[in-house]
Amino acid sequence: MPLLHRYDSLLLKKNVALAQPYSHRMSQCLALRLNNYSLLRRLNKFSVLDEIALLEKTPTSKFTGTKKAEKFRGSILGRFWHKHYFDAQHLPQNVVNKWFADYAVNQGLLKDKLHEILMIDEDDSDMENYRLTKANQISHAIVYGGIESRKKRGALTGEWLIYYIHDGLNYYLDLADHKELDDQQKLFDRLKDECAWEFPFAFETPTVDDAGSPI
Repeated sequence: MPLLHRYDSLLLKKNVALAQPYSHRMSQCLALRLNNYSLLRRLNKFSVLDEIALLEKTPTSKFTGTKKAEKFRGSILGRFWHKHYFDAQHLPQNVVNKWFADYAVNQGLLKDKLHEILMIDEDDSDMENYRLTKANQISHAIVYGGIESRKKRGALTGEWLIYYIHDGLNYYLDLADHKELDDQQKLFDRLKDECAWEFPFAFETPTVDDAGSPI
């Protein structure tokens, strides 16, 4: 049986993607990663599947609150697109971005939020209970409130789902983190080693005209 049509590979993709019609456009590498990471509890695969559903505009897709899909820049990765996905492990970074990024510090967002909470009238006859109440209010506002605020703005950050668009369809290659962008060639080579056997068109050298523009 041809390698691209191996039953075990197609079945894995179908199972991981919950029999969605795009499953054959998911690389075997990505399917294996989502399956294994889920088993090891390193990642909730639905964090990624929800983003794919959004990109595919499936009937079950829902707003995820992550940043919009963007195309990479540059000659090495410029052919690929990336979409953020948000998982529990990305919660701390989003809280930091909400309250301690340059904009937040310059605008005094954390100071204003703390002032707002502390000004809420509470019964302070029992000081221990008062302190506990305020601590709970602060933690809820900083963590839950911060995440919800970024989600509503579509600003949640996380790591990347990398995909390629071919004939109007998305081909989902693999996951990557921001650090890998430090060596774009290394990331490109990894994606090629993992996925070129399935989706060779994503790695072909584009044809250019005499002016050097893609045809």
